[in-house]
Amino acid sequence: MAAERSGLICPKGPLDERLDQLLRQFWEVETCTDPIVKASKEELDCKSHFVKNFVRLEGGAYTVRLPIKHNSVLLGDSYSRALRRFQSLERKLSHQLELRTQYSAFIKEYLNLGHMSLVPPELHRDCKYFLPHHCVLKKDSTTTKLTVVFDGSAVTTSGYSLNDILMAGPVIQPKLFHILLRFRSHPVALTGDICKMYRCVRMASSDSFLQCILWRDSPLEELQTSKLDTLTYGTKPASYLSVRAMHQLTKDEVEDFPVGSEILLRDFYVDDLISGGSSKEEVVGILGQISALLSKGEFQLRKWCSNIPSVGIGSLI
Repeated sequence: MAAERSGLICPKGPLDERLDQLLRQFWEVETCTDPIVKASKEELDCKSHFVKNFVRLEGGAYTVRLPIKHNSVLLGDSYSRALRRFQSLERKLSHQLELRTQYSAFIKEYLNLGHMSLVPPELHRDCKYFLPHHCVLKKDSTTTKLTVVFDGSAVTTSGYSLNDILMAGPVIQPKLFHILLRFRSHPVALTGDICKMYRCVRMASSDSFLQCILWRDSPLEELQTSKLDTLTYGTKPASYLSVRAMHQLTKDEVEDFPVGSEILLRDFYVDDLISGGSSKEEVVGILGQISALLSKGEFQLRKWCSNIPSVGIGSLI
């Protein structure tokens, strides 16, 4: 006290500094205020690019263009590397016949669903980038056990990859923490996911030549070149473009599906629906609205479930 009356300030000791630090950490943990995040120029450019280039097809699906930030002429040769990696993959599959069968079935499904198309020899010169690919096994999956992953980060002879010349786009969905916190408050839960979400969004024909792949079912066959005609997992902007296409769907259909539009904007984390309501009747209405809304954009809700087993009965009819 004498020191204070005399105007002298005693230096803080280690204990005082520790208390200050603990108090600061307490307030940082307890604060609920999100920091102000300013969009970067690239994110704004990516948003603008989508608005200028998306097209809604007659059936309701959306076509988008890849948001290119650097000219594709920067890309060097990608065929040679893709060929070497395919040959390595082919050698691996030759020793694992079951895996080869699953891989081949995945590629055939891609082709049969119209998500991929063969490139005729006279158009091979139009292929601007070849995506190497490999498979990932998900043994616990109830649907697809094998997924083929395409490598948009494989560098070309110029040192640039496809992902290097593309914009990623901003995150436009709510934070997972907020979605889960709201989900825990619902007496009746509802979850589900969108089947092949990325592949529900079509790619403009000119940009699909930046998504070429090599494949053949057997080493005895001639190597074929195909191009992927939808958004592709492994390319930088795929997540943003697919989510943005769904958000565009809400803008286009909000008058007919007000509840579904609200849920789609609020309760989706990428392709996962994490929602609910206060009663069975409310959740049945949500399920019906969100399923009908998604179908308008040729998205399909699947694997939905609830803590009330009878929620889905009749709601999707």
